[in-house]
Amino acid sequence: MATPSEDLQKVVYDRLRSDPAVSAIVGDNIFDLPSDGAPGHPSPRITFGPSDFVPEEMDCIAARAETLQIDIWVEDGKRLRPAKALADKVYAALHRAPLDLETHALAELAISGVRAFMDPDGLTGHGVVIVTALIEER
Repeated sequence: MATPSEDLQKVVYDRLRSDPAVSAIVGDNIFDLPSDGAPGHPSPRITFGPSDFVPEEMDCIAARAETLQIDIWVEDGKRLRPAKALADKVYAALHRAPLDLETHALAELAISGVRAFMDPDGLTGHGVVIVTALIEER
């Protein structure tokens, strides 16, 4: 049985891969692995970054408030705008999306923050989208 964290990451991954606006920009470059902004990797791309959760008790129901970081990488002529545009597409694909987990119950999914900045290499626009989810554990 998948953990709530595994369930959440899978449904977010599947949603991003199937969203036409996101895939029009990144194609298949959505990677279910830690953030990697090193030059030479496919661009643009999306990777999964850190995650954490806080246990929640709701009327004797085991639950958790989980956060998941989505990283966006765009190497495009030292410009930040393309990373911002992709971050907006990820936001639109995920915020309040009616998604179903395979094992657990997703009570709510929202985007709690979006940032865009230039990476220290000076070449890569980096976007960060923070996904927050309230999950009832089963």
